[in-house]
Amino acid sequence: MFAFRRGDIRVETVLACMPAMAICLAAGILFGRPDFGLVAASGAFSVGFGAFQRFTAVRAGPMIFAMIGMSVAAWVGSFSGSYLPLMILFSAMFGALCGGANAAGPAAWWITLQWAITFFVADAYPADMMGALGRAGLVFSGGLLQIALVTLVWALAGKSAILREHDGSDRWQDLFAVMGRRLTGHSDTLRIAIATAILAVATTLLTKTTQMPNGYWIPVTALIILKPQSDKTVERVVFRICGTVAGAGIATLIAALLRPDESLLAVLVVLLAGVAYSMQRSGYAAFVACVTACVAFLVALAGLPEIEVVKHRILATVIGGLLALVTAVCVEAWDRRAQRGAGPPAAEG
Repeated sequence: MFAFRRGDIRVETVLACMPAMAICLAAGILFGRPDFGLVAASGAFSVGFGAFQRFTAVRAGPMIFAMIGMSVAAWVGSFSGSYLPLMILFSAMFGALCGGANAAGPAAWWITLQWAITFFVADAYPADMMGALGRAGLVFSGGLLQIALVTLVWALAGKSAILREHDGSDRWQDLFAVMGRRLTGHSDTLRIAIATAILAVATTLLTKTTQMPNGYWIPVTALIILKPQSDKTVERVVFRICGTVAGAGIATLIAALLRPDESLLAVLVVLLAGVAYSMQRSGYAAFVACVTACVAFLVALAGLPEIEVVKHRILATVIGGLLALVTAVCVEAWDRRAQRGAGPPAAEG
């Protein structure tokens, strides 16, 4: 769970992903709007993970796709947050898209997951049309700055912007071709997409009705954890809970020792973001611990005490993880029933 593999760290890319967050947070503090800096930094943080993905022959492809989709999701989520029918519709849409993208490979799943996460976070902060556009603009700005700085570092390091075809990169056409082919009839991909859509709607309604602080972490956690095989979901539930508790402990200890102000919070966010980028290919729980600690200090910039943030995140992780596990078990039972109903394949001759 907490394995650390030093050989998997791409040092130049990790370092390239950190300045964008620092600039966003510094600008927010300098102009007296740390909340704006937080939103832009969150966009830069999420887009930065795309630097470690491979999707299309363009090296920056995952970051570009993530940034564009996240900007749209931020606008849609913030605007629909005040309208229950729209909220349900878009929750189902992003949930189904995220579930169905599993069939098109890990990079496609990661990209659609960033869209869904951005939507659910923005949905928790409803605004009018202009306010929603403002949020989308901040996410876009942070993501664009991240892409610009990372590609600049790649260029200085002599890395080509175009990847070779044999490196195993997915193509953007695969996302639509594979999903279009599999989201028909009674396929397992269709079943997981439907189940994920239902899970997204159910968890969103749960957060709205209970008024749980930072409740958007419940649908976010559920979508991150859910996998087509229930045994994989069990593993991710255990690892994510352990990682969240560990990250919460780290954040609590640092907060108790340092009593950080805004400037120190921003420094901690950037440093922990760098550690999180480094730990992507290490143990899943170790990666989650780093992200949890980073997010705790990031949200603290909005004025919420770190201790409260980690409490909310632990509770949301447990609830979202258990709901994802129940969903995975139901999907597996649905698959078995569908396979029995299909009968043996017809003999050729």
